[in-house]
Order: sequence, then structure tokens, then C-alpha cells
Amino acid sequence: MTARVRVRFLGTGGAANEARTQACLLVEWGDAADGRRVLLDTGSGMDVVRQLTAAGSPPTLVQDIFVSHQHVDHVGGLEPLLLWSAIRAFRDRGGPPEAETHVYAEPRILGVVQRVFEAVATAAPRLYDGRLRWTPLEDRGWVPLSGGARLRAFLVDHEPVGGGAMGCVVEAGGVRIAYTGDTRPTPRLVAAADGADLLVHEAGGLDAQAAEVHRLGHSTAGDAARAARAAGVGRLVLTHVPSEAVADAMLAEARGLFAGPVQLARDLDVFEM
Repeated sequence: MTARVRVRFLGTGGAANEARTQACLLVEWGDAADGRRVLLDTGSGMDVVRQLTAAGSPPTLVQDIFVSHQHVDHVGGLEPLLLWSAIRAFRDRGGPPEAETHVYAEPRILGVVQRVFEAVATAAPRLYDGRLRWTPLEDRGWVPLSGGARLRAFLVDHEPVGGGAMGCVVEAGGVRIAYTGDTRPTPRLVAAADGADLLVHEAGGLDAQAAEVHRLGHSTAGDAARAARAAGVGRLVLTHVPSEAVADAMLAEARGLFAGPVQLARDLDVFEM
């Protein structure tokens, strides 16, 4: 029997969208209480802890974290999440977290994150007492997750060019979910998402603004739909919404170019597959 897979959209806004929290997605499979989950990006600041709590998913159970790239709206919540979880472990049981926590990212991104942690003098890594693992990802390489699931990362085309930005595919419970992180249109994404049940694709605007959207390293809603069509995915969900003013138009543009189901995610939406 295929295990139920849940996709929780904890943050669906672009970096300057004040109406939403920023990029953060939780994939859960199997029994919701057994810790089988992976967090894809962490938004910015303490919002990740608040959103996980609001979603009924204890932050302390997050032990696999994928970071797509170095921009603050994707990685800014990592240190607050780790610090909060470590402090909670000391409060609840008088010691560091019992289970290892893995942070997965391309080596260049891991280096940036570790330098930021050093610059702000966070106590989070020390509080994990050796149980915090920095796990480098290779382009199109697989890493195992709990419960027989796995994650494959792939390089995308974002800013800064050559900076190591990645998307990923999660396979869990018989379901394949592709997540773009932030990217311009790229054949790597289409190849990685081939046949996925769900494609979660960033969208930074409309085709009419393509030149500016691409200059900033993002895709349009039309780009997302064309990628979904080329990859033959089952469903497309748009996220990383830049402004509520263009949200409805983005959804309409994507629906006009992709024949499958298309939705525009909102904070705390849940999709069950």
C-alpha cells in the first residue's frame, strides 16, 4: 500500500512579499508522528518555527533540511530553527537533541552558511554536541532519507551565476515531488522533474515581464507551465509569489499553458497525495 504523502506550504512568498512568509516547504510521509519528513528551505527568521507549529508539525521532529541556495529568504530561518530546537531539547530533557540533524546543500552553499553562522556567533552547532551534520550534495546525486525515501539535487540557473543554487526531487511513499528552489528556465529542471507527480515551481511574475524576471534569476508563471508541460508532470503548484497584485494573473497564465491541474500555493496550504 502506498504511504500517504503530505506537502505543507509553510512559506509561499517572494523575498519582498510582506503578505506572506518566505520560501519553506515540508514534505511528510507515512505516520505523521514518526518523524518522516524533510524541510525544503527555511524561509527567513523565526517564521519557520511559527509556521511548523501552526501546521501541527513539531519543529523538533525536523531532522532533514535541504537548502536550495544562499539567499536570506530561503536560508534565513535555518539558524533560528536549529537554535530553537536545541534549546527546547535542553529544556525538555536536559541535554542536546538525541537524533542527528542533517543540513543538505551544495558545497558552496554549505560554506556560505557556515561562515554566516561563525559571523553571528551562534551557539546552535555547539548545542547539538556533534549531532549536526553538514551534508554536501552533488549535482544529480541521491541521498537517503528516513523510511526508504530519498532526495536528489540538481543545479539550477539562479543568482549569483555559478553560486551552487539547486533544486531537488523527493521520492517518498511512491510519490515524486520536484522543487525548483529559485531558477531561470533551464533544461536541467525539465530533465529532473520528468514524470513527477507534483512540480512545485517558483514564479516571479508574468511572461510580459520576462526580461526583468529572468534578469533577477527567476521564472515567469508561463515558464513554470512550459516546464511542467515539457516534463509531463501530474500537477503544477506555483509558489514564491512576488506580490498579491499579480497572483491571479500568474495562475491564469499558467493554466493557459499547462493542461494539467494548476494551483497557486498559499501559506499553510496542505496537499495530500
